Amino acid sequence: MNRRQFLSLGAGAGMAGLAGCTLGTATDSLKSDGLNVRLEDVVSGVSFPTGMVFLPNGDRLIIERTGQLLRHTDSGLAQGLFHDVSGQMAEVEGERGLVGIALHPNFEENSRFYLRYSGQLPESLSADEYSHVAVLAEYEANADRTGVVQESERRILTVPEPGPMHNAGSLTFGPEGYLYVALGDGQRTSFNEDGKSWWYDQGQAAQNVTDNLLGGIHRIDVDNPEDGKEYGIPDDNPLVGKEGRDEYYAWGFRNPYKMSIDDGRVFVGDVGEHTRESVYLVEKGANHGWPIVEGSSCAPSTSIGHTIADNPLNVFNPKTWQALTNRVSPVKVCATPKTSKGSIRDPIVEYQRTGSRAVTGGYVYRGEALPELQGKYVFGDYMVPAPLFAVDPAHDGKRPYPLEELTVENTESGRLNSAILSFARDPNDEMYVLTTGFEEGSGLIRRIAAAE
Repeated sequence: MNRRQFLSLGAGAGMAGLAGCTLGTATDSLKSDGLNVRLEDVVSGVSFPTGMVFLPNGDRLIIERTGQLLRHTDSGLAQGLFHDVSGQMAEVEGERGLVGIALHPNFEENSRFYLRYSGQLPESLSADEYSHVAVLAEYEANADRTGVVQESERRILTVPEPGPMHNAGSLTFGPEGYLYVALGDGQRTSFNEDGKSWWYDQGQAAQNVTDNLLGGIHRIDVDNPEDGKEYGIPDDNPLVGKEGRDEYYAWGFRNPYKMSIDDGRVFVGDVGEHTRESVYLVEKGANHGWPIVEGSSCAPSTSIGHTIADNPLNVFNPKTWQALTNRVSPVKVCATPKTSKGSIRDPIVEYQRTGSRAVTGGYVYRGEALPELQGKYVFGDYMVPAPLFAVDPAHDGKRPYPLEELTVENTESGRLNSAILSFARDPNDEMYVLTTGFEEGSGLIRRIAAAE
């Protein structure tokens, strides 16, 4: 069962066809057998866990896609909910739901944390054009950390979403104290005949950085709001003072489903459409290609050659094409008449996609239990049986980088027997994998541990 089938809660879906590549064949990351690991059950009795963070007292705060926040202690799941946003959410279908959580870096002092969920449409937006609004909200935990201070929600950002899919949802704070927010392209492919403006009906939401925030990673200051906003803009965001929305950190993503930061480096898994699953080492101010490319493969009918443009916001002009193609480019660039044009960044990992694959981004491992994984980026795939992968982001060779598949020794297949929804990391930097078996109560949260 693929991510779309599960997240549609039973809606039928067919196998995706493999699209052709018009600029040559993209290269898969070379795969090899990696480390043997074990999975240790830590939390059971959940259903669709989409995120987990650790409170300063060691309790685990778990979000369920259906809108509930659960608190897990050493004695098990606590009685009663930590919080519940289901009443403010749009109907849970497609990929809508409660999809992201982050604690403020100073949570121990200010008790603030953040959620990303799919909110109900306000009356000002037409249901004929929009599915829901992506909501980023701040909350205050109570003094004993058993729940939320009533009426403490502060909506920081709301973004109209054209479709119920490709919502991304990751939230993470960077070392500078700013909040990074991942947004998908809003399922632009399903709305081609609805009469929307070109960035919807021509499928270029992730390339239009002036009119919307879709298909991008954004960086905002939640501690110092500007006049008329619930957040501030860091002075060094790449489009400040230039054409484009100041919130952008990077753009050109389809569904940057899970994101993390390690030593200032931003990693994200971007779910593909027809051909490639990708992991990006995100570059500030850079175009990561979708829907001009999928992974490093040019999308059908969009390839026109190789170049580096001076300005990543330049709209394609055929008259300048010859001069541009005379330049030497280390990266692949495609363009169409209605896309922003720039030097497109290739992923550090990519592999072929079938109808049951969808990458789930993870973390760079910094724990002590698995020294062989130290410094490697560990992630997975939604496919069942679900694989665990590792890649060395310090690899200095040609992209895509070589990829290791970890072997889970306490399963028959060497892979997980349930779908990977997310990863988490504890204060000791040990990693956890969050899974579902597609039924109520079938979710598990397991620690990745050394083989016996």
